[in-house]
Amino acid sequence: MEKDSFQQLELEKSEPPKKATPQRIIHFADGDIMEEYSTEEEEEEDAEQRTNSPFDLSKLAWGPYLWYWAGRIASTSFSMCELLGGRFAVFLGLDQPKYQYVLNEYHRTQNKENDKESKGNGSKAQPSKVPNEKCHLETGGPEYGTR
Repeated sequence: MEKDSFQQLELEKSEPPKKATPQRIIHFADGDIMEEYSTEEEEEEDAEQRTNSPFDLSKLAWGPYLWYWAGRIASTSFSMCELLGGRFAVFLGLDQPKYQYVLNEYHRTQNKENDKESKGNGSKAQPSKVPNEKCHLETGGPEYGTR
C-alpha cells in the first residue's frame, strides 16, 4: 500500500499543475483590478465549436471544393462592393434627392409671391405654408396640370 500511495504522489508531482489564466482582466479607474475566469461549461462549449465545424475542406472532392470557394469569393466580393458603394455614394453626394433643387426653387418662388401679395394688401406678413401630403391639389385646376 505504501508503494501504491508513493507512486501516486510521484505521478501527481510529475504532472504540471494546471494554472488558471484569467479569461479577461478588467482595470478600473480607481486602480482596482478584477480577473474573470472561464467556467468549465464555457471551455466545453468552445471545444465543441472547434470540433463541430460544418465540414472539412480537406475531405471535399474537387467539384464541391471549387463551388465552396467560388461562393465564398462571390459573397465576400458582394459585401465589399456594398460597403464601398455606400461610401462612394456619400462621398459623391449621390445620397440626396435627385430633384431637390427644383423643389427648393418652387418653395422660394412661392414664398416671394406670398410676400408680394402681403405687401400689396398692406397686411402683416404671414409665414409661408409648406405644402404637405394633406394639402392636395384640386382636380381639374391649373395647378393639377389639366386644362
